[in-house]
Amino acid sequence: MKRYGRSMLSEDQIKWIVNAKLEGKLTNREIASVQGVSTRRVQQLYSEYKRNGTLHVQKKAGRHKQPLPEQVKYEIIKLYKMYRANSSYIGKILRAKGYSIDNNRINQVLKEAGFAMSEPKKWHRKKWIRYEREHSNSLWHVDWHEIKDPRWKGLWLIVYEDDSSRFIVGYGVYPTPTSKYSVDVLKKAIEKYGKPEEILSDHGTTFYAVESDERDKGLTEFEKFLIKEKITLIVGRVDHPQTNGKVEKFFDIFEKKVKFFNSVDEFMNWYNFIRPHGAFDIERLETPAVIYYKRLPKREVIMDPTLLENIGGVK
Repeated sequence: MKRYGRSMLSEDQIKWIVNAKLEGKLTNREIASVQGVSTRRVQQLYSEYKRNGTLHVQKKAGRHKQPLPEQVKYEIIKLYKMYRANSSYIGKILRAKGYSIDNNRINQVLKEAGFAMSEPKKWHRKKWIRYEREHSNSLWHVDWHEIKDPRWKGLWLIVYEDDSSRFIVGYGVYPTPTSKYSVDVLKKAIEKYGKPEEILSDHGTTFYAVESDERDKGLTEFEKFLIKEKITLIVGRVDHPQTNGKVEKFFDIFEKKVKFFNSVDEFMNWYNFIRPHGAFDIERLETPAVIYYKRLPKREVIMDPTLLENIGGVK
């Protein structure tokens, strides 16, 4: 099968064609047949050699990349400063705005600006199915995390995260994790966003009484509050952090990004209301707050019956 086309010839093949012509033992047709090109291509290569005295140099296929306009570079840097995201994340937003640019060029711009570093090639994990509740306030995750940032090192952060939207409905920073603090933050979250149907926690003694010394019938203050409010407690498997994986992922983002903010409050506002979440449609800039309110279950409307008197003939 003949392989007509300039891009198929290597330097050694071009040299062989020219030498075969110089020796004069083979016809153009025979040379072309050996190398899988057209006779016209053989003639072109030999004519170029006779004219210039040098072998033809194959050019790389494809067009040369044009430098990015300064306006595009500015847009990339602006998005990075706003969302503190990687090139893949920024690329989705740019393409939604009509820019035609690949992630490698975005990463190059970030590297030149000192915002990205070269990394070894990463292994790609197999695709996995994400499980999440259909409605907001169906399930909240809760956990404590010892802060590593030097400004608050040694303090503990507690968060309540909505499973469906990844929205942080409640949080607090304390010197030590306790059941009382867990309840205090939960009360404020309920006052502001309503009551969840279920809460998922680990086996920590601030949530679940196993060997807790100060307990009443085996219950922590946290458990007693949930019983009073008729909220179901789901306790994750022992030594299985993936059960509460969403909140663990949040703490990972917190430690990586909080350095860009002056306070935990400032970070939380950015996470909830500014940064589009990677679990949702980045191109539509869907933040946890947007998803939270979008997925709230529809409630029955309580209506004054007298409003129906003049509708549809009802008296």
